Amino acid sequence: MRVVITGLGLVTPIGVGVKESWNSMVNGKDGATEVTYFDTSKYRVHRACQVRSLESCKFPENNIKRNTIYKYTYLAAKEALEDSGIPISGGDINRERFGIAVGTLAAELPVFEDLLRVNHQNKANGFDTDVAAIYPPSSITSSLAEDFGIEGPSLIMINACSSGNHAIAWAYDLIQMGKADAVLVGGGELIPQTEFTHFHNLKSLAPERCQPFDKNRQGLMIGEGAGMMVLESMEFASKRGANIYAEMMGYGMSSDGYHMTAPHPDGDGAIRAANLALSASGLSYKDVDYVNAHGTGTPLNDKMETLAVKAVFKERAKEIPCSSIKSMIGHTMGAASAIESVACCLTIRDGVIPPTINYETPDPECDIDCVPNKARELKVKYVMNNSFAFGGNNVAIIFGGL
Repeated sequence: MRVVITGLGLVTPIGVGVKESWNSMVNGKDGATEVTYFDTSKYRVHRACQVRSLESCKFPENNIKRNTIYKYTYLAAKEALEDSGIPISGGDINRERFGIAVGTLAAELPVFEDLLRVNHQNKANGFDTDVAAIYPPSSITSSLAEDFGIEGPSLIMINACSSGNHAIAWAYDLIQMGKADAVLVGGGELIPQTEFTHFHNLKSLAPERCQPFDKNRQGLMIGEGAGMMVLESMEFASKRGANIYAEMMGYGMSSDGYHMTAPHPDGDGAIRAANLALSASGLSYKDVDYVNAHGTGTPLNDKMETLAVKAVFKERAKEIPCSSIKSMIGHTMGAASAIESVACCLTIRDGVIPPTINYETPDPECDIDCVPNKARELKVKYVMNNSFAFGGNNVAIIFGGL
């Protein structure tokens, strides 16, 4: 059964909504700014990619007022659903066959941090009525299902930084197996102090900007936001005359089985995931026109991904465009691959590849075409989205134009 994408939604550090976010990506806008969520005076690094104020955005009155992932996923989900035109609020649709899946890394951790910062010795500060409502990570999908009347299968995916793509893969399988007609799927993330501290202490954070594939790259830039999509069976979408952005051709998953924080030095797991995606899609490495790279800006990851690209794409490795939007929006962790999947669909729609910004000095160990600093117009048919998470959790997805 063919699976297609009919709706897209985005909330990123460089725009709220698909139109603003995509325009900023194409124009190479840098979302890095000073961290305002918590005091960084005792840290070596003070910058991240934060989403701008959402004061002008409207949310359901029955939801909590804290800054939660729910707000990002709600906005992106609402946009994706409206974009798809799927009539879940009424009309001829079986809500029990409409599913939902969201990937995240830290879930609603910042809400707990806010309470504990007040007085960590007071046990009452670890739990209040707001926390009770969002304590299980599944509260994210439960809230969205309630808001939009979704009654089908539900999943919260927590699998490090490839969580979004893992959720999308699950949604794809659900539709392929005939267990759902459509699925609202994606990822969402905030910037918890715990997460910032973790990467800071690993010395993985760039102090000023993210520079994927650059010789002088100094690390990743933590980001936040949400990316949501509506996946449907081709039959279901065609019956209602839906606009189709792209078809999800297939995916590949693997585990490095190597190290908790370092990728396999030869890119073994990444190579297997990409080749499995090609096999599942019925495509050759010669068919792919663009790779949306994982491209974190860390020394080990970018070198590993270059090796993987060379192994998978062989003689085409240096000519196939491989850009990283993390250079602009930071690493949005569990939401990253979902946001990047949305960008893949927009690349197919518009024939424009977003750039890798902040690229200055070529690295002989990263000698691929990273589309440096300026977007490139190129008609693309097939796009591969790479996601290589901590612990070696790898997912590659291929999208194709119709």
